[in-house]
Amino acid sequence: MAVRFELLNTDPTGARTGILHTRKGSFPTPMFMPVATHAGFRHLAMEEVKETGAKILLANTYHLMLRPGPEVFERFGGIHPFMGWDGAVLTDSGGFQIFSLPEDRLITEKGAHFRSFYDNSRQLLSPESSIAMQQAINSEIMMVLDVCIDSRTDEAGTREAMERTHRWAVRSLAAKEKRATGQALFGIVQGGVHPALRDESAEFLTKLPFDGFAIGGLAVGETKVERDSMTERATASLPQDKPRYLMGVGTPTDLLEAVLRGVDMFDCIIPTKMAQQGYAYTFQGLVRITRTAYRLEDGPLDPECDCYVCKRYTRGYLQHLMRGKHHLGSRFLSVHNVRHYQKLMERIREGILRSGYAQTYRELKSAIATPKDLKDEAAATAMTLKDVG
Repeated sequence: MAVRFELLNTDPTGARTGILHTRKGSFPTPMFMPVATHAGFRHLAMEEVKETGAKILLANTYHLMLRPGPEVFERFGGIHPFMGWDGAVLTDSGGFQIFSLPEDRLITEKGAHFRSFYDNSRQLLSPESSIAMQQAINSEIMMVLDVCIDSRTDEAGTREAMERTHRWAVRSLAAKEKRATGQALFGIVQGGVHPALRDESAEFLTKLPFDGFAIGGLAVGETKVERDSMTERATASLPQDKPRYLMGVGTPTDLLEAVLRGVDMFDCIIPTKMAQQGYAYTFQGLVRITRTAYRLEDGPLDPECDCYVCKRYTRGYLQHLMRGKHHLGSRFLSVHNVRHYQKLMERIREGILRSGYAQTYRELKSAIATPKDLKDEAAATAMTLKDVG
């Protein structure tokens, strides 16, 4: 198999820890994948990302198909030498970006027809072209092209999108088999907020030879209660010996909740996008560093963090950089936030390994979330997710 999942321990809560073995190394789970949408980060060098402890990144097929294009990746031998990253890479198929496009797009059985926002050229993203592009990128893990819709869509509309996702999943598998690249392929469970459809989607996909399974169609309009419920519903129907990936979610508290429900893999743009807006995640809660209250603080951003920003710079200096709109401020906060997420996952894994995740969950949730911080986070996250595409 292109990837292999080794389960190490399942906590009494249902949280689990393991090792994901790939051709680019073996990585502990639960894991968080920083998002390098365009084969790079706005303010971070690959060396800085590596120093945070990240072992696997996410890049986006839709954006990389439009620019720089498949011929560039074929010429450079894939994304790893192109962007100077020696870890693993997972590529999203582009389904969410198609969903988030403005009116000028048409989804048919063949695929998604749209205009490039770079040069206004007509484009088609199909299951076959998505796989071909991901093979050119040469990621360790590819995703099937799915139909992503607003999670509040009625049952009839959700079923239509789900069944097309299933047909596209079969076509994606067939396209993958035409070229032996050694890459893994994950299926994506859909079904919106309709429990019976989630069950049906998982039942259909788990009969197919996928290397792992993602839970898609969440964080697109549903409530937090619905998201947690659908995540739990999906993981209950997925095999124990395959990795489970919750796509595009989310905040530190989101991760704590999803791990509790048996999820192994996560990605989200939130750590770096929130940094650009002046927000830092700490083990004392969410910090909006632009506030005047931090102007005279001479302590580190987070005394529990071991990133070079927390070792060398004060809150007062970071407040100065962000208030002055210096790019260095966004860079420093990005370094810290990405490290915070890796540190969070380390603590989560430690708790699961000793079968004490219930205590870890309570301690971390109490430490990182306060009512005021959660209000700030909800408002900032809503702004962040508007420009995910």
